[in-house]
Amino acid sequence: MKFGHQSIINGFGLIMLMSCIQLTVIALNEEPPKAQLSAREMRSDLYFLQQHLTQYSASAAASSERLARLETSIDKALTQLPLGGDRQRFAQQLLKVMAAIDDPSAQIDDVKVQAYLPLKLRKLEDKWLALTQDNLPQDSEAPFITHIDGLPIALWVGATQSFLPPSLANSTSEQARYLAMIPLLRREIGLPASRYCRLTLSDEQGHSHQLSLTLTAKPPSSLSTTEQRKQASIDLQGVFTFYDLSDFKADSPIGRRLKRALQSPVAILDLRQGHGAGDELLGLLAQIFSPDIRPPQLAAWPNSLLAVARYKKGPNLRSDYLKPLGFRPPVGLSQEERLQLDLLRTQLPKEEPGFSPWQAKFWHHANLSWSHLPRPMRGKLMLLIGPECRQQCQWIAHFSKAWPDTLVVGEPTRGEFGRQQRLTLPSSGIKLRFNTTQVYDATGKALSGVPTQPDIEQPLDEIIYWENLTDLFAPATNGQTQTSTN
Repeated sequence: MKFGHQSIINGFGLIMLMSCIQLTVIALNEEPPKAQLSAREMRSDLYFLQQHLTQYSASAAASSERLARLETSIDKALTQLPLGGDRQRFAQQLLKVMAAIDDPSAQIDDVKVQAYLPLKLRKLEDKWLALTQDNLPQDSEAPFITHIDGLPIALWVGATQSFLPPSLANSTSEQARYLAMIPLLRREIGLPASRYCRLTLSDEQGHSHQLSLTLTAKPPSSLSTTEQRKQASIDLQGVFTFYDLSDFKADSPIGRRLKRALQSPVAILDLRQGHGAGDELLGLLAQIFSPDIRPPQLAAWPNSLLAVARYKKGPNLRSDYLKPLGFRPPVGLSQEERLQLDLLRTQLPKEEPGFSPWQAKFWHHANLSWSHLPRPMRGKLMLLIGPECRQQCQWIAHFSKAWPDTLVVGEPTRGEFGRQQRLTLPSSGIKLRFNTTQVYDATGKALSGVPTQPDIEQPLDEIIYWENLTDLFAPATNGQTQTSTN
């Protein structure tokens, strides 16, 4: 039987098709990560993590003290490794390792404990409230929790510090998040495991009683993973919710509705899940609300320096690593732009071999709100932020703190202005991410890892009563205010 040219091609095509089908079957039937790990596997992952944090983490490289803390944390974890262990418990131990580099934006995916406190704890001045999942007092006559398992609440709060980066150590929302993880803190303190917990509740006068509760397997709503949607939306109350800001266009239907809403008495934007590199939303809001986002020393430049950044160099990172965020290296700048960058260099840390050269990001003429041009009529602006507000959303939160007629509500952000390195540990399959960039503003002030604090603290797991907030933030009776022209 003779085989022609076409038969050979068809044969190779059939073989390739069969190979693709087999690869697809393998991918679909990929085994889940191991539930149990050997000491060798955990040790291998710890060394792998240390190597990558040392190589890529901009937060770890910020000071020799952090690198020393990282090494100490790794050594301690290595000496405490059991012969075999639960994957989730290993992930919990990695929280301590990540805390050593003091990176507020660092995150380990899907960290769980066996059981959770069936209550929400909320800090009120120097006391802690014990609330139900509906945010009502567990006991209206004795609303404060003073002890858990017979130990003072302060001791439990102290135990949370082992898992928090120093910059978040005083965050009451983060403390409350870990206080719900009773099994994790029991191991840290040295208490035995139990399905139950014993709470001591007290009133203002110090009268107390004890309450025994069964731990729940379901995490509190604030710990649950929320599904990230892609499209911006507006609800029946007129609240605009944004997700990927790269998709926002000012001339889109949602953009035109937002422009009209910004002229109403109060416009509300929910940015708690905001992310992405698109700057059209920031440009729109700055044009209406910002007197001038340029620093005074650069006000005369038509293209004004917004920020500078550098990244921790690594073998897999290209020189245009920061291009998606709008930063450009000196070689790509105009003469005027390079001059602005050179003027700022004296306020920045010195160039280091482990970091890329400084790169710059500019506001161009179309983005700037010139003071001599007429401004649109506007109302007031309310922004809702939280820990997941990052990248361009973080820039909006940062600048909005200086805008008139603007109120920021929610929980502190994580200061995530730059890019992150995503990592999967080879033996355990645990996924994590951490900051690889250092970002400074146009005055030389460090921004990376510096949370933006809201004007009004609003826990993310509480129902938001917009009417109450807007009453506090009601505009003038004429319904609109004209922006300043000076």
